[in-house]
Amino acid sequence: MLKLLKYSSVAIAVTMAGSTFASNIVVPKLIDQPVSIYDFPGTHFDGNQVRSAEEGGLKTNIPFQIQHLERRNQIVNAMNTSTFSAGATVSQNNTSPTLQERSGCPELGLDSAVYASFSQPNDITCFSTQITESTKIEGLLVNIPQGVDYNLYLFKLEDDNSLTPLDTSVSTTAVTEQVVYKADPGAYVMVAQSISGTSADQSIMAWFSHPNFDAQEANDKPGQATTLPSNGNIVGNIDSQNDQDFFVYSAGASQSKLSFNFAASDQFSLEIWNGSGWTKVPNNQRLNIDVTPSTNTVFLVKGDQANLPPTSAQYSFAVSDPLSGASVGSIRTYNNENLTNLLAPSLLEAHQEIGMSGTVIDGSGQPVPFGLVYLNVYNREPIGVLANEAIQADENGKFNQLVALPDCVGANDHTRQNRVTRGTPTRPELTWDINWNSGVYEYKAPNSERGIVVEFAHICKEKITRSCYWDRDFSSGEDKYICNRF
Repeated sequence: MLKLLKYSSVAIAVTMAGSTFASNIVVPKLIDQPVSIYDFPGTHFDGNQVRSAEEGGLKTNIPFQIQHLERRNQIVNAMNTSTFSAGATVSQNNTSPTLQERSGCPELGLDSAVYASFSQPNDITCFSTQITESTKIEGLLVNIPQGVDYNLYLFKLEDDNSLTPLDTSVSTTAVTEQVVYKADPGAYVMVAQSISGTSADQSIMAWFSHPNFDAQEANDKPGQATTLPSNGNIVGNIDSQNDQDFFVYSAGASQSKLSFNFAASDQFSLEIWNGSGWTKVPNNQRLNIDVTPSTNTVFLVKGDQANLPPTSAQYSFAVSDPLSGASVGSIRTYNNENLTNLLAPSLLEAHQEIGMSGTVIDGSGQPVPFGLVYLNVYNREPIGVLANEAIQADENGKFNQLVALPDCVGANDHTRQNRVTRGTPTRPELTWDINWNSGVYEYKAPNSERGIVVEFAHICKEKITRSCYWDRDFSSGEDKYICNRF
């Protein structure tokens, strides 16, 4: 994961509810602004469907009952001696402190929401929860009124009651702020803070549990983008209505090409950042694009909001530097033509085609999805090129190609007997005249110093010149050896 948010902490006094009490709260002070998609250079892709970065905002459907501020005030009045910091109030009765006492914030379970309003800058609303199983937490602050600036923060409450910042949403103009984090079991705190402006209109503060997350989460924001491998394949899903999976591919210092394939149903979509907007990429199609060395290409996977995929549905995203192959492994060369194969036991014979298969391997010994491989076939006497093909492997780095061979006139003529003794009329002893040339085939990866070269026989013509068999003469009772010449 790219974790590009940087924090420091400052303590500020804020009024939590009413004017009769206040608590000291530690909130993050942003050193650098959160990473924006505009911080990334664009990558050109020739597509017809392009949308702006602002289209397709967060969905704010809250499928559970929203609690009212009156209940919140009752909770806060009961906790007015607590502080939202590492110095929370200690329980007075020798029992373990409650989560509210430890954090200074009332408890509110995930998949809950409250109405919240702020009477002045620096007002806050905060809640805490304890989770026992890993889940992805999504926090939302929605219906932010015009003319005000609210921030949203997500913390982990450590065992020593210190607060570790996990995610922050600090847009000055947003009507919805979002925080997201893949959380392990533990205690968590969400804080909404008024930065500037006042409004009597209420906002809604909610947080959700999304337990069916994939291994790349949380990567819902550009600053959380999952770094794609140079050569590899990842699998993911869409776990909620607001799940967006950002990925970044970092091109190598000498890399000029990027190959990828997004294997998924129409319920998923893949987009590529072009510098000013998002270009839709077709599903289930291997694509090759130009990239600038040492730059980042940003991808975004989304669900179709009109037909969201179930969390059990998955997509597969394979990417590679197709020119990074250093060798070819697991080679198998074959021919399925109906040839005699009589020249030598270990010598491959081929007439019109030769089958070549294997796996493209990078310098670390891993398969290269869509890796380029050169398949060459040469004549030795006379010297000449029979075939040159450059093909791409599949998403697992494997390839299997039939290479066409031209007709030929052989420099070598050999006579060979088939492997039949005491032939019969239906299975005779055959004598073949074989006209052929000596050749070699070669497997070569783009970065290999030399290819894998193996000899073979390029068969130009095979002809039966004699057919012999034993036949029983029932009138004399003798076996006769009968031969026919052609």
